[in-house]
Amino acid sequence: MTGTVPHEDIRLIATDLDGTFLGAGGRLVPRNVEAVCAAAARGITIVVATGRPYRWTDVIDPLADIHPLLLSSNGAVIADPATGRVLHHWPIDPADGLAFGAALVRRVPDAGFAVEFASHGWGADARYVAAHPEGEPDLVAPLADLMAFDDVVKLLALSPSTHTEALAAAAVEPAAGRIDPTFSFVRDEGLVECSAPGVSKASALKVVMAERGIDSGQAMAFGDMPNDLPMLRLVGHPYVMANGHRIMLEAGFPIAGYSDDGAVGAVIDRMLHIAGPRRP
Repeated sequence: MTGTVPHEDIRLIATDLDGTFLGAGGRLVPRNVEAVCAAAARGITIVVATGRPYRWTDVIDPLADIHPLLLSSNGAVIADPATGRVLHHWPIDPADGLAFGAALVRRVPDAGFAVEFASHGWGADARYVAAHPEGEPDLVAPLADLMAFDDVVKLLALSPSTHTEALAAAAVEPAAGRIDPTFSFVRDEGLVECSAPGVSKASALKVVMAERGIDSGQAMAFGDMPNDLPMLRLVGHPYVMANGHRIMLEAGFPIAGYSDDGAVGAVIDRMLHIAGPRRP
């Protein structure tokens, strides 16, 4: 169904990036940018919630004047892009990450692994690098060495022979009680993204909302993929993109429209028009 725009006093807007706020090719959509700037001018907190690591979020640099908060690595890091400061982060227990990797390889023998650290660096094992040569990790080492660091906030598992959804299914049992797996892209070369137990865009957004005294009825969020599902369930005003994954489209959320068309901006514009002026 197509979403109706709420009349309530929205105090926070959270949006995913790829497939949601960004258009094809990872481009900023002008209508979306204009809308969040207008919302921020009315005192609404803008939050960018992405599966991307902190080091790969310069695409939001044009939003610097409105001081958005950044939830990166699927909520494992909360950062202030204006200062570059990491405000909160939730690392994966090294033993849990290593145990997950060993168990997954028994099910998917060609799986390779990469890790994201809390701020800007990342590392990968040789199998991951061979399957994904486009990246240049700061460190190439076995998973045991990568997990020896105490600030690993995201563990990625890649299989060149396994579709994303099949890899995610294979990861469920190895992950149980150790880490939380999800995915943000669907492709033949499967990629699963893992965080510490209980860590998600929703858990990070809860922290942001609590610090600002914002309840779920005052929050709006947009997303398109399963890694957005907990966040959309958290807020009182969730919107899924028309180009979203079937899991999202079947969840019963209002549909914003297509990311390429600036649907996030369209919903925000209508909400601002209905709500009228707000205090700065």
